[in-house]
Amino acid sequence: MITRTLSGELAEGLCKLMAFAAAGASSKGPNSLTTQLSNGPLSSVHEMAESPVDPIKELSRLIAERKFEEAFTGALHRSDVSIVSWLCSQVDLPGIMSLVPLPLSQGVVLALLQQLACDINNDMSRKLAWMTDVAVAINPTDPLIALHVRPIFEKVYQTLEYHRNQSTTSASDINNIRLLMHLINSVLMSCK
Repeated sequence: MITRTLSGELAEGLCKLMAFAAAGASSKGPNSLTTQLSNGPLSSVHEMAESPVDPIKELSRLIAERKFEEAFTGALHRSDVSIVSWLCSQVDLPGIMSLVPLPLSQGVVLALLQQLACDINNDMSRKLAWMTDVAVAINPTDPLIALHVRPIFEKVYQTLEYHRNQSTTSASDINNIRLLMHLINSVLMSCK
């Protein structure tokens, strides 16, 4: 029940974050995120929504073209954690998260953390590793996401705390949960 409630809240937050990212950037002029999204990831999302194209084929094409921002944006807009997880498994996520400059916008990175937390109990070890890589790449002072970091990090923290206290969680997963919780707590402390 708690997982279902948190999943619903996280999915709702993702929609709000993506809407905010698109709306907030529209006031910044011709080089805004909206312009970038309408010429890039957002256009592919609209194409994917309008046509009955197999999302796996479309995302595979975007990966092959190294269009990571478009691929992750498209997967996240589908609000299907299994597609997001599949996409993470198809790329070198730690490698992508360590690139400078980061090939994913901060809004996408924050939404990715949120989505992965939605269904953490499925393939927990992999998702914890991905979430840690993603959390490290988040810049909490980025103006595009600054207002959303605290509420999303708090929800993810609550989800992690819940799973840390479950008797079915393995010892290695508990250690990885603790590490991620420390990271999240550190970011939350810096956002005061």
